[in-house]
Amino acid sequence: MQTIYQEVIVTNELPRIGSGYRLVKVQIGTKWVHISDLDGENRTKVGMKSWSAMKKGNTVEPEVVLKSLRKADRALGRTARRKLA
Repeated sequence: MQTIYQEVIVTNELPRIGSGYRLVKVQIGTKWVHISDLDGENRTKVGMKSWSAMKKGNTVEPEVVLKSLRKADRALGRTARRKLA
């Protein structure tokens, strides 16, 4: 499985993740696409046909995602992350 961090615009395809502009972790297989939020708490899977139909933005490097999450954790007063979930 290939793991990427992708910007997506979701309407109602992913009810567990939410709707709107989202940055998600995506694991692409041959038949299914596993999608989770950056914390790894909310997960779902969709078929390849549904994944192809979603509007997608840029692919983001993991280092950039981790840096953004650390900054958000500091602002919220939580302990900073050392790695992605």
